[in-house]
Formats: sequence, C-alpha cells, structure tokens
Amino acid sequence: MVQVLGPIRFLVLLWIPTFTASQQHQVHVTVSTDSVVHEVDDMFVGVTIDSYILRAGFERHHLSSPNLQKLVKELVPSYLRVGGTSADHVVFDPHATQHSSNAASPFKLLAEDWDILNKFLHNTGMKLIFDLNILLRKQGKWDPSNAELLLKYSSQKGYHIAGFELGNEPNVFHHNANITLSDAQLANDFAQLKRVLQCTSYKSSLIVGPDVTITHASGVKGFLSHGGASAVDVVSFHHYYVNGETSKVSDFSHPATLDSLVGLVKSAIAAVHAVAPGKPVWLGETASAYKGGTPNASDRYASGFLWLDKLGVSARYGIKGVLRQVLLGGKNGLISSSNDPLPDFWLTVLYKRLVGNKVFDVPSSTKNLRIYAHCTKHTNMYNYKPGSVTVYVLNVNTASAQLHFPHLHSQHHMDVFWLTPDGGNVEAGKVHLNGKLLTFVNSQIPQLSPKTVTTGSVTAPGKSFGFIVMPDANVAACKSQSHGPIIG
Repeated sequence: MVQVLGPIRFLVLLWIPTFTASQQHQVHVTVSTDSVVHEVDDMFVGVTIDSYILRAGFERHHLSSPNLQKLVKELVPSYLRVGGTSADHVVFDPHATQHSSNAASPFKLLAEDWDILNKFLHNTGMKLIFDLNILLRKQGKWDPSNAELLLKYSSQKGYHIAGFELGNEPNVFHHNANITLSDAQLANDFAQLKRVLQCTSYKSSLIVGPDVTITHASGVKGFLSHGGASAVDVVSFHHYYVNGETSKVSDFSHPATLDSLVGLVKSAIAAVHAVAPGKPVWLGETASAYKGGTPNASDRYASGFLWLDKLGVSARYGIKGVLRQVLLGGKNGLISSSNDPLPDFWLTVLYKRLVGNKVFDVPSSTKNLRIYAHCTKHTNMYNYKPGSVTVYVLNVNTASAQLHFPHLHSQHHMDVFWLTPDGGNVEAGKVHLNGKLLTFVNSQIPQLSPKTVTTGSVTAPGKSFGFIVMPDANVAACKSQSHGPIIG
C-alpha cells in the first residue's frame, strides 16, 4: 500500500551523457520521499542450508565452530531455511545411530544431527524454517506420521521452529520424482499439515509454500484457489537468474540479466494477490545460478551485482522475504566450507546493518546505474538518527559515475560504504571496503567503517556497488518505525 507522508518530494533527475570508458559521467540523484512504496521487516533477508548435508550429518560444516557462529550472528535477525531437493528424501529416525549411504534415497535424519542443528540455531539466534518430506505418501495423500514423530521429539526437547514447508518445487516433481501432484492435492496436503500443527506446540509456526519456481507463478493460482490460500501463511517461490553450467561471469553484471527479475516478481505478486490479496510473498530459495552456481562468479565479487539488485528489486516491488541459497559451502555460499566469509557475506552484513524497513522509489532512465533507497535502519551500530536515508547503488558501466544529491546542503555529510573487488577483478574472492581489504582474522570481524564525504558528491567506480547513508536527510517518513514485523 502506498503511504502518503507529507509534502516533501525529491524528484530524480538523471543526466546520462554519451561517454567512453575513460570518462566519468555526472548523475544527479535524489529520492522520492513523499510516499513509502512498500515496507519490509528486519527478517527480510534470510539464508538457507540445503537438506543434502543431512545425508552425512554436519561433520564437514562444523556447526559448533565458534568462528562460524560468530560470522552467522552478523546476519541475524534472520530465518534459516533447511530445504531443497533432498528435503523430499529425509526421514527422521530418532533411534538410528548411523547415517544412510550417500546414495540412499530416502535417507535418515538422526536425532543427533537434529540436536546439533537446533543447538546451532539457539547459539546464533537464527529462526528455523524446515522443509518436510511431501513424498511420504499413503493412498495418494501426504502421510504425516514421520512429521508427527519429528514434531513430538522437537516439542519434548523444547526446540523452537518458526515455520514449516512441505515439499520442494512440486511443479517439477514429474522430472525429479516421477510423480505429479494436482493443485487440489497439493492444497489438501498443506491443509493436512495445518491440521497436524494445530494439535502440537507448533500451532503458531508459519506454513510456507508451495515453493515452486517463479516461472510457475501463474500456476500457483490453482493451488491457492483450491484451499492453499487458507493453509499457508506465506506464498513462496524459488528464483535463479542463470544456469550455472553455461553462464559466464559477464552475465552477472549484464543489464539484461538484472532486468529479467522485475517482470517475474511483478507476475508472481499479481498471481498471488489475484486469489489471496495481501498474502505475503517470499523468494524462499534464491541465488545467482542454479545447478550449484557458476564457477569463478557465484562465490566471487561478481555475484554481488545480482544479489544486491535482487534485494533492491524485491523490496521495491513488494516481496517480503528473500532467503539466500546458501549459507554454507558451495559456489552460491555466503561462507565457505572452511568457514571463511565470501564476498556476498560482507555485502549482506552491510545490508542488514544499514537498510531499513521503508522503501522509496528512485525512478531512473538508465539500466546501467541501478539505485534503490530505504530509510536507514533505526537500530544501527553507527548511531544514525531517525530521519536518515540509505541509498544503495550498482554501477554496471565500466566508467565511473559522479553521484550528486542536490537535496543535501554542502555542509551536510554522507557516509559511504563502497565495496570493490581485490585487484579490480570481479572474479576476485576478496573484497575491499573503501579501499581496505576485508578479512576475518583471529576470529575478529573487521570494523566496517564508512568514509565520510562532505563534497556533495560520491564517486561510484565502474563495475562496483555500495551503500551511501545520508544521516541528515531529515525525511519525515523515516522518523518513525514500521508497525512491527510483516510476517513471522
């Protein structure tokens, strides 16, 4: 809903002249602050762990590692979704003491591993969204008996579970599992899950689904109209830009790749709201590239173009949650399997620290300079006061841009958090903040300090991105908090 918040309005003026790579173009940018176009909450950015790591337990990922837990705490508040294709092969067995063979399907989830996961959640403050196996079926219906076993065990242990999913990408089951579920049957299965939860201590947990690919957005209408709308609290889609086996690094900052998301998000939200007006929509599993990610891109600086733009597009057009695939390991990870922070980790931490709940429009006539704006997060470690604005910018040109903010007076300052790749190469696995290399050494998170600019303009180097905080913007809409969480 658009909220009118007073007479203040800063129009966006973009002057983009013809330029070469050696030239710097001037861009005059302001933010339309007369209305808040959407609101998100502090749980907007979440993360995932793929269920496949449950096959052999958590030995490789060392969830008990103090270093890992210290890194993860930088991302809270956050949902941690445990799901993926392997979720529909997981069978909880509280009596088993050995893992199944890696080739086994289905495979056993040991009580020991469930305990390790929940201890990790408790120690880090993350909230669990767990994807239940929908392929456990009896007489054509979902068989909830194994889920009930897991719920009973979890309740006895006092584990908090923020939400549940049921199945992963059911629209492609005919490819992955040689089974087809009708919209009506899928809705009935979710209704059964809701009835099961009502008889447990998890009656207030979210139900999230149906976790279909975003290209299947129109097909979700059938699920919702057959009862899914009353069964789920959140409608979720999965999204990846490119095929990790065929994509190139250059795709990651190409305007055509970036632009592909906007239409999909609009279609998904329209499809949901046509049947279930106001129902929150999440990108419940999302990253740059499917099939595990793109080598030398998905875990490098280049990935930040797609990740930051996705956060901007999602917030701007009404998505209420974006869950990054994955937290740990793999080419799409935020943290490597050896517990080293990857470039998108630092980007995500800065987003969580700086970007607040209320979203403004920043109209633009160019696809090569992508600008998004929010109120600055009220509770922040930099002591920015209510009324301040945070802008985040992606410059996909090779030339730098000089950004001017005409609504700020020269005596006012701007704080810049600009991320650039080590060595100037977007394939770099290390990132600089305002020219300083970010490292996690001796279990210490570096000071992610801003550079203060008082000249009235900020230089955005070519092929880079970052955040600009305007502490003295004094925007009326940003002086008050949002009205609590959107969902969850």
